[in-house]
Amino acid sequence: MPLDWLYLVLTGLLGVLAGLVALRGRRALREMGRMLRNLESGRPVRRLLGLYPGAPGHLVEIYNEVVPRLEARLERLNSDRNLLQIVLEGMAEGVLAVDGRRRILFVNRSALELFAMGSPGIGRLLAEVVRSPELQQVVELTFASESPRQEEIQLPGPRPMQKLSGARILAVRGRRLEGGAGAVLVFHDVTDLRRLERMRQDFVANASHELKTPLAAIQAFTETLIDGAIEDETVNRDFLRRIEEQTARLNALILDMLSLARLDGGRETFQHRPLVASHALRACYDNHLGRALASGLRLTLHLGNLDDATRIVADEEAMRQILDNLIDNAMKYTPEGGRVNLNAKATAAQVVIEVSDTGMGIPRDELPRIFERFYRVEKGRSRAKGGTGLGLAIVRHLVQALGGSISVESRVNSGSLFRVELPRYRLPRSAAGSESAEATSVAPGEGEKKDDLDTPNLHIGLIE
Repeated sequence: MPLDWLYLVLTGLLGVLAGLVALRGRRALREMGRMLRNLESGRPVRRLLGLYPGAPGHLVEIYNEVVPRLEARLERLNSDRNLLQIVLEGMAEGVLAVDGRRRILFVNRSALELFAMGSPGIGRLLAEVVRSPELQQVVELTFASESPRQEEIQLPGPRPMQKLSGARILAVRGRRLEGGAGAVLVFHDVTDLRRLERMRQDFVANASHELKTPLAAIQAFTETLIDGAIEDETVNRDFLRRIEEQTARLNALILDMLSLARLDGGRETFQHRPLVASHALRACYDNHLGRALASGLRLTLHLGNLDDATRIVADEEAMRQILDNLIDNAMKYTPEGGRVNLNAKATAAQVVIEVSDTGMGIPRDELPRIFERFYRVEKGRSRAKGGTGLGLAIVRHLVQALGGSISVESRVNSGSLFRVELPRYRLPRSAAGSESAEATSVAPGEGEKKDDLDTPNLHIGLIE
């Protein structure tokens, strides 16, 4: 009887023990499952402590050994993914990835701007988000090619973040992923590059033509003189005058080209100093008044609120070139009896100079190109006026060198208005005070000179 009781007790203890071991094993398995789910979702995990007999204990050992390595690997993957995301988002080029069904997998910020996409549209068909047959064709060519594809496409409409119209040119490099599971396309906006290439080609062609024209004329007149016209007193002097005119034109053209080359290369040296704006404008007006009268034009100067205290920081020669070119252009293209106005005014931060005329004007679609080198609205007419085609290009470079800006408004048969805005120079307070004190102590003989500056700021040259 005692043996039976002992057997029963031992059996019960063993059963309890087995139950406890099984319960502990199940808890270990549940905890491992919870930690693995945490690992999957990126939440922190921890090792399992304690000893577990049998198969659960073996699984716990493997878990404790593998999980830290998995966690470190996932952390590296997340770090690499974040770094890749930062790099792609910071690229100036647009990056677009699609899967085999042409659904969008990834699009960076530059691509969003290039294609004016309101949202990335992840998971949507590319054709639904970007309606461009040329783009769809490039995508299909990329999927069909084993090697990377390089193409150029045009997108209509203005450029993003800019008020420029016209088609945009994009260089596209596409590469198919292994197995045809998708494709990655990189877009680079080459609109400005193609425009500059066209300008360079136009410049070479125009420069060659502009140089060839006077040289051909000189050669023709010279050959005619050699062939015997030098002995004909009725024409020889006329031919020599024509050779002189073409030589002067060629010299002016070469000087303008050299000036532009120095400006482009930063080799043009300017001596910036405070200049009285009204003095520079009066000097330009005086220089051109005689020619205006001889041409039957009315040249006016209005200085507005400018006085001797209104100054700009500029190079005197640069200012002379700017004003001379603008006035010269206005007078060339204004017919007899017309008017050329030189107006100026001062604001708190700028001196604004306007040169307007009542001439033939410029068509609206030509306005964006008039500051290009050798560009002429009407080539034959402009060349007949004696211009080199470089004046406005020089003006723009000089104005930019002085920290200013230039703009133009024009209507055909109504005239044009060129507006130059230059930063205004402000005297330091101490210097302003000393200058004011000097101005109050003027010698008696200088009173008449001051009266000349107090005359109304309106000067009009009239042809009788």
